[in-house]
Amino acid sequence: MQNQEQTEKTHEKVAKRAEDIAMTATIISAVVGIGATYAEPSGFYAIGVALGLASEPLIVTVAPIVAGIATVTGVISSSAYFYSKWKNKKQHHDAA
Repeated sequence: MQNQEQTEKTHEKVAKRAEDIAMTATIISAVVGIGATYAEPSGFYAIGVALGLASEPLIVTVAPIVAGIATVTGVISSSAYFYSKWKNKKQHHDAA
């Protein structure tokens, strides 16, 4: 019985940590996205970037990568949450 409770707590801990990481990644992604919006080239500079005469700001290049990381951590967090919920429900059903 004690091992079952410890396993239950472990699932909940993992799900909570994954949730914290996903939320942090989402906040960082939002900040980078806002920064990329303001740093996006416009006017003659945009034409220079399109022609390869000027380089795109790093934040504009990195924004899709950061958004992808936020998406992946969100999927991992959601999976951990639902797995923990399923295991808890299964353990309570088996105990009854």
